[in-house]
Amino acid sequence: MTEKLSERDIMSDCLTMQKHLTEAYNSAANETAHNLLRSDLINILTEEHQLQSSVFGALDKRGWYRTRPVTREALSQVQSYFKSIQSRLQ
Repeated sequence: MTEKLSERDIMSDCLTMQKHLTEAYNSAANETAHNLLRSDLINILTEEHQLQSSVFGALDKRGWYRTRPVTREALSQVQSYFKSIQSRLQ
């Protein structure tokens, strides 16, 4: 007897797939020496991120992917942290 996947299972699988695709396209874009190919890969990467965001939004809207709320203070701390890293790298 085979079990059917629920809508939640299918959407969760899609989200996982999108995460892996963005990782793969990002690595490929980072490792190519050909500028036109890099540009194409970055365009595809952007599209994949948009798809990932849509799937995540659909899961979140249904309450199937919970994230914890973030306070303004915590957000500000994270932004400051990454801005300090960015300034050290310049």
